[in-house]
Amino acid sequence: MRRIQCAIFSVLLALATLNVATSVTAQTDDEFFNSFPFLGQWDPDIGSPDRQDRGNCGGHVGDWGEKLVNCTLPAGRLPLNSRGLAWLEYKDQLQSPTQADCAQIAFPAVLGDTIFITGYPGRLVMEHPSNPWHITRTVWLNGTGPQPIPGELFQHGLSRGHFEDGDLVIVTDHFTFDPDGIDDHLHMASSVRKKTTERYQLIDDDNLRLIITLEDPTFLTEPFTYAFLYTKIGLDGPRQGWRNCDAESARREQEFAYPGDKYPDAR
Repeated sequence: MRRIQCAIFSVLLALATLNVATSVTAQTDDEFFNSFPFLGQWDPDIGSPDRQDRGNCGGHVGDWGEKLVNCTLPAGRLPLNSRGLAWLEYKDQLQSPTQADCAQIAFPAVLGDTIFITGYPGRLVMEHPSNPWHITRTVWLNGTGPQPIPGELFQHGLSRGHFEDGDLVIVTDHFTFDPDGIDDHLHMASSVRKKTTERYQLIDDDNLRLIITLEDPTFLTEPFTYAFLYTKIGLDGPRQGWRNCDAESARREQEFAYPGDKYPDAR
């Protein structure tokens, strides 16, 4: 009798699985896009947080007193601790991996540019065609995805997403240390303790608010929150571009163009 019950249960489970698979595969691409309004290409409404001039870096200056420009977050309100302030005194242009070594721009800085979101079972794929790179990352949903071993780190972190009261929430951690990890124009570093939380809130069918919370106890006194407004411009997405960067040439160009000698023995 027990064997018969097990056999019946196995048949019912197989039928249920088949029904679910059939319903998933029967959904067309258009139906999927219509049922998930976050999909598509989103462009910043104004290209800068809090309606600031994108050139505003909070009054911070470079190695020779030049005004730093083009920051992607409101740097004047960034709650740097004493270690963070000391980093800004230490840093110089030649230690910037994004300028001198062809490194990709880090999160959250890339979030100030276009975002293209596509979806698949258990994951989202988000493309960030930030100059000069076209960065693609996977956002794992519903507990799926890799489980890194202790100490396993990634330049762009490990992103996991869920839905909360209609919002798409993405939490990213497991970052590597990055000399430009908070902002590549401010050249403010981030540590392996960095954590970003992105909350995508739909305002209507064509507009959304992205609220970013940045945490890094190594350099910040408290979590820092700011926001962007985005407008949907279609479903086609940005054209994938090919980029070429030679690290040796990039560093040599930076050294030849660098006007001073803040660390003359470290070139």
